[in-house]
Amino acid sequence: MSQRGERSAADRATTLVLHPEPGSHVVADFLPGTGTPLVFLHGLTSVRVGEKSAALFDHALRHRLPAWRFDMRGHGASSGDLADVTLTDLVADARTVLRASGPAILIGSSLGGLVAAWTAAEHPELVAGLVLLAPALRFLPRLRARLGPDGKLHLPHGEKALEFHQHVLEDFERHDEDRLPGAIRQPTLVIHGALDDTVPVEASVEFHDRLAAARREIVVIDDGDHRLNREFPGILSHAARFHGFGPERGRAPAPTPNSPA
Repeated sequence: MSQRGERSAADRATTLVLHPEPGSHVVADFLPGTGTPLVFLHGLTSVRVGEKSAALFDHALRHRLPAWRFDMRGHGASSGDLADVTLTDLVADARTVLRASGPAILIGSSLGGLVAAWTAAEHPELVAGLVLLAPALRFLPRLRARLGPDGKLHLPHGEKALEFHQHVLEDFERHDEDRLPGAIRQPTLVIHGALDDTVPVEASVEFHDRLAAARREIVVIDDGDHRLNREFPGILSHAARFHGFGPERGRAPAPTPNSPA
């Protein structure tokens, strides 16, 4: 992707401030187009503007597709403290964006993949399909296993340690992942790197095999890691074929973003 292409996509985007609930806000970028919107959900400690969302916006601009990206609460320009934000809050953030975008295909990376999956299960009328990139399945037990002696999560990429409040952990516990795949009936594409040392690929394989969706596919990338940045342009092409978005499919006009709540 060229820098020129990304500047063009960014120049055409509109930044919106949405309100999941009184006193909170979520910042989102919207790129206009026609067809089913594509909505990107970033991972833990990431933000809406990054390599994958830039590639998505570049792809959307080339094919005149509507695209969205947003900072979940506790991240980037959105409100909230990451240590205090629950999974329920993050699903509410996605729901708020989807009420503005209209029913969309969610493309979620890591924690964003988990949020996308729960959004599809709890708000099926807002989700047309899923692309889950190394979704952060079994998040709570893996999180607890990685807490240091100080009770904080020390991330492998050098960021500062995170300390999650108890009610955040309790909220994750209330989300029963055993029932999650059986509640998802939208077409679902799962992508995972065999070299992922953050989320084991077996978690995605098991999740895929238990999906209720009639159309589902899993792709394991032999030399892929957790982030899948290098592979993302190819993943987008595969997702376009799987979900049928792009120039080869007739598209109805996308809805105009609804007014923020």
